[in-house]
Amino acid sequence: QARSDPAPSPRSALSARSPPVGRALRARGATMTLFEGFVEALRRRAGRPGADDAIAFVEEHRANVQKALGIFTRSGHLANGQPIPASCYNDFYKFTMLPCMKAVERSLAPRDVRCTFSVNIRDDEFRKRLYDSAVGKGAPDLFDELKNGLRALQERPFDRDVFERCSEEYDVPGWSADVLDAVCGKVGAPRMLVQEFQADAGCSQPAAPSTPGAVLVQVFVAPDEKLKEPRVYVEATGPWHRVTWLETTLMQAVYEPLLRDRKRSESGAAKTADGRWDDSSWYAEWLAECFCRCVRSSATVRETGLRGGLMTGRRTGGPAVLLLQALYGQAKLRDAAGALLLLGTSSVWARYKLLDLGVPGDSVPRCMGTHAHELQMVMGALFGEIDDQAGIPLTQVLAHLVYFYASLPKGDVKAAGRKALMPMLTDTLGSRAFLTAAASIRVPTGPHEGEPFLNVIGAARQDSGGLDYFKQVMAEFGFTGALMASEIETPNDLFTARDCGYTLFGAGGFMGDSEKVWDTTQRNISMAVKVCRVYLGGELLERMPVKTGETSDQGQIKEGKFEADGTLSPERMASVRARAQVLATAEKKLDSASMQELVNQRLTQIMEVGM
Repeated sequence: QARSDPAPSPRSALSARSPPVGRALRARGATMTLFEGFVEALRRRAGRPGADDAIAFVEEHRANVQKALGIFTRSGHLANGQPIPASCYNDFYKFTMLPCMKAVERSLAPRDVRCTFSVNIRDDEFRKRLYDSAVGKGAPDLFDELKNGLRALQERPFDRDVFERCSEEYDVPGWSADVLDAVCGKVGAPRMLVQEFQADAGCSQPAAPSTPGAVLVQVFVAPDEKLKEPRVYVEATGPWHRVTWLETTLMQAVYEPLLRDRKRSESGAAKTADGRWDDSSWYAEWLAECFCRCVRSSATVRETGLRGGLMTGRRTGGPAVLLLQALYGQAKLRDAAGALLLLGTSSVWARYKLLDLGVPGDSVPRCMGTHAHELQMVMGALFGEIDDQAGIPLTQVLAHLVYFYASLPKGDVKAAGRKALMPMLTDTLGSRAFLTAAASIRVPTGPHEGEPFLNVIGAARQDSGGLDYFKQVMAEFGFTGALMASEIETPNDLFTARDCGYTLFGAGGFMGDSEKVWDTTQRNISMAVKVCRVYLGGELLERMPVKTGETSDQGQIKEGKFEADGTLSPERMASVRARAQVLATAEKKLDSASMQELVNQRLTQIMEVGM
């Protein structure tokens, strides 16, 4: 038989249903549900890699899968016009970092902390396609859909109940009623993610919200000094504790139109009579293919024996994927003895949505996460004078100490298992620079007073650079905790991590969304969102937030990984890059006692005033 119509697999009754049933479902056309279309698409793939196990899973967990997919249209959108809630594309680490943000903001009051996040589409082809659509060199559909999606964020409400449930279930400190009000809005009067939207064709530079406390999403076209070419900028600006919820949301809001544009082209999808795209013609097929990739990647995880987390919630084909990944991971990411290899999902929304749909608790993964470069980058802008004085990035250790005291660890990881609450993310300006600073600092107060800072870290997360290099640098500085590999792009990366001695992993696109994982001829839509500007009391700070990722063996910044504000002038960009290089090189200007004093002073200010 042809590959497009393989023989049914004997492994599953679902894949062997009689042809008349299949024909009847197809004949129903527009009346077919997403679940039914998904099942039919899996059946057509029977015998292909991952498909038989996918079919068997759906058969075994049919009720749960039906509940999950039953809330979506055949195009993958929420049914009945329901708005996507604010929690949908926000990771658990946002919930655990928020207490740190609020502590910093309070310590600097009455001056407010305002941040701007900017989308960086790294893929040249997709970046150009969006630019051409925006400036009239291509069809306007893609740019129009992007703007419509961003504009709709003004109608995306904070689901306060999810924020309350998450902070209570995981005992995240700092989520008082006042903080919930400030982030989510008062009970019965939810805030929207975005208050202002601007896409003025005549504007070519960043704007500020017109109302204090508001979050502005802005789209404009301007030159990028780093790329040396014009591009479309998609940015969000507002109070730190509010705009932070736009970071991964913005990424998804840009990624999904690009993905749907590509799939429409590949599938030959057409617009309906009212001028809208009919994605029902391809979405179930894509979802089935995505799920088969998830199944194959999960099998690789089982083979390595590594424990890890689903880092989902951005650069995905929609919320239906989040629910399917969560269900499959909880059921099938287990070792030969049945022990769970899945630490959890970063998607807070997926956990509580599945529970609300009536999926049994033991079939739903817990929330898990680490923390992000954002905390270090913002604090580096706010308190960067101590970096300049020391010659090394002390603010990165300061950010971790604020997390240690203000978030899940609560300043005490002595009890068994509590070190897992204290992760370490080291590559903002390169791991060697971070560890040079970390090795100079001791825990200043509490049960761990006087201990080396690295002693309270449970796991170090590798997020760029080589796996072996990261392990070597950790060993060089005496770190003996667990290592987590979180730059997993191919099956071989997992095996390499295991063979290098890593025991943990974090994977996002690898668990289904990335087409390149199992087909190297495909291209992924690569992008990132980083904080690019920080304002204090309305004034743009001189020290700009930057990220370099791992540096070269000689400590030099790799140009492809350097993240900074593209709207800077050539002279300003050169200055920002030069400062980042100094900190990445990490040549100490002070002794350890002097550096400890600098950190202690800023930490005391934050914790005593801000907590």
